[in-house]
Amino acid sequence: MIEAADQRLIDAVQAGDEVAVGQALTDGADPNVPVGRFRGSVLAEAASSGRRGIVGMLVNAGARIGPADPYTASPLRAAVLGAHTEVVLFLIARGALTAEPATGPSVLTQALSHTAFRPTPTALATLRVLLEAGATSVPNEEVPLITAVTRPVAPAVLRLLLAHGADANQQRSDATPAIVVAARRGDHAAADVLLEAGADVNARDRQGRTALMHAVERNERRVITTLLLAGAAIETVSVDDMTALQLARGWQHQNIQFMLGERHASLDDVPIVRTALRVAASDVRLAGDAQMLHLLADVIDIALGDLGDDEWNTRTGTDAEVARAVAVRLRDDVVPAVHASWHQLDATAAELAAARSALVELAYGTTRIMPAAASRLEITDMLEELNRQLGR
Repeated sequence: MIEAADQRLIDAVQAGDEVAVGQALTDGADPNVPVGRFRGSVLAEAASSGRRGIVGMLVNAGARIGPADPYTASPLRAAVLGAHTEVVLFLIARGALTAEPATGPSVLTQALSHTAFRPTPTALATLRVLLEAGATSVPNEEVPLITAVTRPVAPAVLRLLLAHGADANQQRSDATPAIVVAARRGDHAAADVLLEAGADVNARDRQGRTALMHAVERNERRVITTLLLAGAAIETVSVDDMTALQLARGWQHQNIQFMLGERHASLDDVPIVRTALRVAASDVRLAGDAQMLHLLADVIDIALGDLGDDEWNTRTGTDAEVARAVAVRLRDDVVPAVHASWHQLDATAAELAAARSALVELAYGTTRIMPAAASRLEITDMLEELNRQLGR
């Protein structure tokens, strides 16, 4: 049963009424009274809403700085998750960091995650405050830089960590360098920040694979470009005798073969040792405004009309009849989505391949005719957006 003064204190804290908080404390309210079964103390409640004045009143009245129990957020964590920098500064000055439990996740890791979950200037400022106060990760937790690359976070967060002493050559707990983690995730921005901070572009993981090898396998062309511009070695051989060029050939990434210096690229069957799993959907759903799907039908019709069936089949490797049929479906079979504002069409992988081939022809091929009210650049944008979704 909560005492009347305690309930008045809870109500005053939740209302942000400093006068009422002071009166309740004067009347004997417990400054450590829990707000609810799973909501922590009144101090955590005040911290979560950024009530700096009330936080100070409660601490001065004897409120515990640390967590009330193992199941609720401490006042410091509540302030960090709310990105209330002034409250975080106040609590740290009164020993809140040392009162945090030595089990994960650490308050620093939570602050890092928050910059991605709810990115605001105050979230970044709160992280800076923690770093300046010496906050660290806890045992059995990845160091902050690895956590940041894994999330991933914005480049500004990485730069902040590096400015506060993080090692650009930091390794994950399995000895994978941060630059390799970034490459595997396709995060070219993180790779660039790490390289500018001195990361070894040719650092290897336990299999002797470099960031370039992993980026090549995963068809991450922006990462590959970033690494090559930084001087990544192309001829490095991994423990299992693979090179970046072999991996490009084995996955039949022709564009990457050219990036790596090949003058001729083919679709030969080259056996390699793979570390990536490729997903190829047999059915897809195209979604967008009806006019956008109709535009795609126009693109297919124009490409077919310009090339003719035989040249279409030869140039694209897809069937002209399939392309013609999907153009009809894009006009006639598009339906509104259920409980959503877009339109959609379920298509097969072959139909998607035909639509993509038509976009390629109008964007980069010999076809000069464009759909009404659409430019070549707009068609190129459509193609590149589709390629990104397909991992090309």
